[in-house]
Amino acid sequence: MSQPHAAVNLLRHARREAVVVGIVWFLALVWTVGYCYLFGYQHPDDATVTQAGIAQARTSDNLRLILGFPDWVIIGIIAPWLACTAITILFCLFIMADDDLGTEADEGGRVHGH
Repeated sequence: MSQPHAAVNLLRHARREAVVVGIVWFLALVWTVGYCYLFGYQHPDDATVTQAGIAQARTSDNLRLILGFPDWVIIGIIAPWLACTAITILFCLFIMADDDLGTEADEGGRVHGH
């Protein structure tokens, strides 16, 4: 494969991987911040999010525990963390390209071929 063609493929793969990582990061951010805002805070009854029915007025009476954690921690933080871990493993195993980066120089500056 010619050197310019290899560089184009390397750049194409790097851009694709950066877009995938950026999208997953953005979705995890929106989910975590949004869910924790809606369900992790005590919203008063007259708040916009409670009046719209998006969030409920949180009190210590309606706090549910899952595995000893508040429900909003499990669903808002731990679940997306586990999902991102699974996506990362699948991405690295099946999508990420292993491109040739060229020849490598040793400590003395001599270039060795493959």
